[in-house]
Amino acid sequence: MGWLGFLFIIIFFDIMIYWDFLEFIPFAVSIFIFGLFFSHLLKMLIEWLGVLKKRFSFQLLYLSALTIIFSFFGTYVWMIIMIKAGIWEIEEPINGHSGSFLKEYFFNLFTVLMTFSGWVLIYFLYHYVQGVRREEQLAANYKLQMIELEAKALRAQMNPHFIFNCLNSIKSLIQQNENEKSVTYLTTFSKLIRTLLNNADKKEISLFDEIETCKLYLQLEAMRFDAKFSYAVNVDETIDLKSIQVPALIIQPFIENAIWHGIVPHNSGGHVSLNVKHRDGIIEIVIDDDGIGREASKQNRAASGLTHQSKGVNLTQSRLELNNLLQQRQAELETIDKKDENGVATGTKVIIKIKEELS
Repeated sequence: MGWLGFLFIIIFFDIMIYWDFLEFIPFAVSIFIFGLFFSHLLKMLIEWLGVLKKRFSFQLLYLSALTIIFSFFGTYVWMIIMIKAGIWEIEEPINGHSGSFLKEYFFNLFTVLMTFSGWVLIYFLYHYVQGVRREEQLAANYKLQMIELEAKALRAQMNPHFIFNCLNSIKSLIQQNENEKSVTYLTTFSKLIRTLLNNADKKEISLFDEIETCKLYLQLEAMRFDAKFSYAVNVDETIDLKSIQVPALIIQPFIENAIWHGIVPHNSGGHVSLNVKHRDGIIEIVIDDDGIGREASKQNRAASGLTHQSKGVNLTQSRLELNNLLQQRQAELETIDKKDENGVATGTKVIIKIKEELS
């Protein structure tokens, strides 16, 4: 297509300048045929030498050298064939390749060199851009695989310390003969574990399932800490939770963070709320706590060496960003440090905004 377009361009300029359309047609057709042949030959040589796989500086060196060689050789072959075919007449004989032949040769060489240089430049830029896109896609795929593996591990095991502590709590209740409470605790725990196992290999689940998982988690933690904190889950009744898809286990890490690093270090306990609202086609998921705040929490974690939950929150942020790219979503994550009129921390609010889309 490129050479065909070039053919029409040179015919147009010949008509505008020389007005010898019929005489120029054989030259134009020969330029098209030889250009197509030599450019294809050049392309095969570039691929055979693996030029585009070399370093950038070597690519420029190889392509420049090949362009010059093909221009010199191609011009000579084209002129000889045109003369032998009787299409092109040179005033002087071509013995010794001197005189008018050399004059015509170098005159046409410049044009051929410019034409091949343009072709090579377009070829190089096209493949360079394609190569960059392939590398970006490959990097994105690797990143996706890494994050999905980490996310799958997070979904499958949640937190080993959490499971261990839950089992210890059940053991303690049994030893204290609080049979009814231990049965309730064990039933809730088994439901949560079953939910986690069912969703372990899923990238996305319904918002309904995600909220149910969070309810079970909050219930367990409230029982385990023996009313150390209170919680509430409020969902807008106009929202069809089962029709909205979200990345699996996208809310729980923020709730765990609120409990462990916001409420538990607070000696007077606290409150955690999970609110799901609908506003102008946007689903707002709000995790609100009245704990010690992020700044004090960071200091506590640094002093105790605890980092596992921070990793879980960071992973969740990365998953949301990647999910935006892959699913063309417009999910947003906002963290607000709550403070009173004196600038004292009064807790943390995390807001996840997801554009409503029917599954």
